[in-house]
Amino acid sequence: MKFNASLDRIALGVLLTLTVLVTLTILFGEGAGVRVHVDLPANGEVGPYQTIEFKFSEPIDSGIASDLISLDPVHEGYLQWVNDTTLRFIPLRPFELGTIYKVILNAGEVATNGREVKKGQTWDFTVRQPLVAYLLTDGITSSIWAVDLNGNSPKRLTDESIKVISFDTARDGEFIVFTAANAQGGIDLWRVRRDGSGQSMLLDCGLDRCTTPAIAPNGTRIAYSHESAGPGPELPFGSPRIWLLDLNSGQNSPVYGSQLTLGYNPTWSPDSNKLASFDGLADRINLLDLEEKQQYVFPSNTGGPITFSPDSTKMLFTTVEQKEDGLRTQVRLADLPLNESLTLIGLNDERDYSYYSLAWSSLENRAVLGFRASDEQPAQILWVFNPGLLDGIVITNDPEYAYNSPQWDPWGSALIFQQFKLRGAYKPEIGLWQDGSGETIILAEGLMPHWLP
Repeated sequence: MKFNASLDRIALGVLLTLTVLVTLTILFGEGAGVRVHVDLPANGEVGPYQTIEFKFSEPIDSGIASDLISLDPVHEGYLQWVNDTTLRFIPLRPFELGTIYKVILNAGEVATNGREVKKGQTWDFTVRQPLVAYLLTDGITSSIWAVDLNGNSPKRLTDESIKVISFDTARDGEFIVFTAANAQGGIDLWRVRRDGSGQSMLLDCGLDRCTTPAIAPNGTRIAYSHESAGPGPELPFGSPRIWLLDLNSGQNSPVYGSQLTLGYNPTWSPDSNKLASFDGLADRINLLDLEEKQQYVFPSNTGGPITFSPDSTKMLFTTVEQKEDGLRTQVRLADLPLNESLTLIGLNDERDYSYYSLAWSSLENRAVLGFRASDEQPAQILWVFNPGLLDGIVITNDPEYAYNSPQWDPWGSALIFQQFKLRGAYKPEIGLWQDGSGETIILAEGLMPHWLP
């Protein structure tokens, strides 16, 4: 009996203790209010398209909580609710270099039940300096390297044992997708972080070839060219078709249902809703609006670069037409809402300028075009121009060099490109032109330059 009584007293004591602890926890939680964590790097340096994520300690009301959040200085973007405890700010244009941004969360109610953030908080961040990624090969090894704009030593990002074929960088600068041959004779997709860590296979393509990867600007999907292996080792690969790999779900499937729709070298629009590719068999550009499920077709026979306007409503591409006195390359402008295209440059050219390299910057009034300056100079030069006014300046015009593969930085103020000397040993270099600069500089020896913001 005494033993049972002792057990009862112990159980009662434990129950009372738990009751007190629960009560204190509730009272403490009520007093502390809703807690908030903002997902920013510890050093406060972010990429120009950094998504700012707010994580609340308990479910809140989106309409109420949104009013407590602001950014100083004000920046164009929108709030997106992931779930009832997670909110994201997504910028619509890049954060500016050299600016200290302040994320502000004011105190106040965040739910209809009266729960509130008791104390306001602020978080500061700045935009990191961009890097330039490029391919460096000696014929045996081929790796991705990165270099800054200040002349510091480059850094290798991919393992020396993997021979990289092609690659693309994410718009937020956090990762790279590249292609590499496998032991079966196919080509796989790989991924690596901006600092060279976390290298891993993204998609095992087996006997097939997965090439020319293009990362959607929002970072959620990879478009690439897929060539199926032939039914026997001596038979050729199938024609290229565009496939999509969803990085969140892992779903991997062709973009077009018809086997007759071919595609190579996919290109995304800035809003990540449109995907263009070149069909060399039909001599046309296929463009699919993934949101509206609408397909566009534009005749083109050059296989040249495709580039979109910053608002994703227009597209520039090249084509060649036969005239009475010979071929003429033209630059065409497609108006996607109207589903119409017109010749922007080259309609009445007296000779063929061989327009090819194209890149529209994040600014509506700035693009770059490569063309042949004269019949005596076969290599292309680069011209920065206003697509609306068709005026601009030549930024590279050394007759000893050829220039191609231009890419704009996120702000439309700097341009990287590939150049190589026409005579002598083949030694490709990465050039840089910056707004307001009178000349270009060489960043490194290499191929396929991409910005790594």
